[in-house]
Amino acid sequence: MPLLRASGAPRALCSPRRAAPLLALACAAWLAGCGQALKVRTPPAQARVPDAFSAPAAQAADGPQQDLGRWWRLWGDARMNALIERALAASPDIRAAQANLQAARALADVAESALYPTAVAAAAAGAGTADWRNASAWRTLAPPYSAALPSSADARGLAAGVGAVWEADVFGARRADASAARAAAAIAQERLHGAHMLVAAEAASNWREALALAQRLSILDAATATAAQLHGYAQARLAAGQARAADVAAAQARLAGLQAARPALQALLLTRRQRLAALCGQPPGQPDAALAALLPDVPEAPETPNASAAASEAAAPPEPSAPPAPPSGQLPSSVLARRPDVRVRQQAVQARAAQLKSLKAELLPSFGIVFLGNEGRLDFSGLPRASGAGGLIGLRVSLPLFTAGRLQAQARAGDARLHAAVAEYDRAVLDALQEVEAAYAARAALDARVESLRAARQSAARRASGLQALYQAGERQRDAPLQARLELAEADDALAQARMQQASASIRLYQALGGGW
Repeated sequence: MPLLRASGAPRALCSPRRAAPLLALACAAWLAGCGQALKVRTPPAQARVPDAFSAPAAQAADGPQQDLGRWWRLWGDARMNALIERALAASPDIRAAQANLQAARALADVAESALYPTAVAAAAAGAGTADWRNASAWRTLAPPYSAALPSSADARGLAAGVGAVWEADVFGARRADASAARAAAAIAQERLHGAHMLVAAEAASNWREALALAQRLSILDAATATAAQLHGYAQARLAAGQARAADVAAAQARLAGLQAARPALQALLLTRRQRLAALCGQPPGQPDAALAALLPDVPEAPETPNASAAASEAAAPPEPSAPPAPPSGQLPSSVLARRPDVRVRQQAVQARAAQLKSLKAELLPSFGIVFLGNEGRLDFSGLPRASGAGGLIGLRVSLPLFTAGRLQAQARAGDARLHAAVAEYDRAVLDALQEVEAAYAARAALDARVESLRAARQSAARRASGLQALYQAGERQRDAPLQARLELAEADDALAQARMQQASASIRLYQALGGGW
């Protein structure tokens, strides 16, 4: 249904004296409307924000707080820092978010331009031929020229002028549109921050997992060498009649199980390397030399199981650096103010409120001023030149009379969208608080697990060392220290996995706290 408007046609004014009353009327209407600007009531948020997190690690502590903007620098790992910085510089997601931000800011400028007058300048020129089909009419109008009037004449014309249109934002509709556009630009900015967080966290996670997988491969190779020695010892005892065939089969099965585990671990490590290369903008299988120097190495499989026997004698394999302690002194209010997803929902509420105000303003009168000014001439050969100048200024007032309820329905829909935006903000707040509590709990649980596994590993190491001393003293057979070293390798592998999980939990905690941008 087309919108029906009662509108006053622009009235031509021939002098500024006649334009003054209409300009005064427009100013009076504008001043009256300013006092009756539309108000939009935003529903209050219902999510309750606690004063503090329940996790003990989140409680306030003495000393300066950690800088969460570049949290990965707290780990003291130069290669991880370099990989994350390369990933941030090369990420297509970040480039897309930056382009979307530029577009949103440009659209905000477009919306703000509606608050100002629009002025245009135009000029036109033309030439042609006029054919006087009824010359007697011209002779009647211009007797002095009747004798010289030709049957046709060349014609030339020129016109130039300026025009301006301005719609007074009496009820704040255009300002509301500009506010909504600025909120959309702020949302694009927060999404850029979120892209930074995700890329940094993914690069850090893949790096730490790759380090853990490389460590586990080294542990596996050492265990495989020990299992090969144990298998050889069982075969020698069987040949001497001191062992049963079942003992040899058990040793062989254990060796085969360890050997079968290596391809899977190596494939996982290669996958992490390829993902890191892709995050840094390089082909997964062909990273450049600088990136290849940063990626973790894949330990080569020993040519024979006994080739790494010396490694199996080591006290402990190298391990990645431990993640820093969980950030302390974190307040729910500061975390919510830092998280991009919560900030996006907050800006969405402001955008919906501004859009609702603009929709309600459509139900009210609109006022506008139009100005036109032209000068031109028209020249026919054989006739005197015609030229002149003119101007027009007018006031436009329009009011919707009948729209079949369309404008009212749009306002109701805008109000419903505003309530939905507030509900989504509440959900984002609750989700953020829950993620922080869960991340702190996960990190605390894994800290305890790592400590328990470290104690178990130390006990296994002492047992292996003691049995090795007894074997060298002739008080134990060769299989006892070998079995102890295999148990030590299992403890090392469990500890390496727990440390990897601890690092992943730490990265999720920094994400939950809104760090990374």
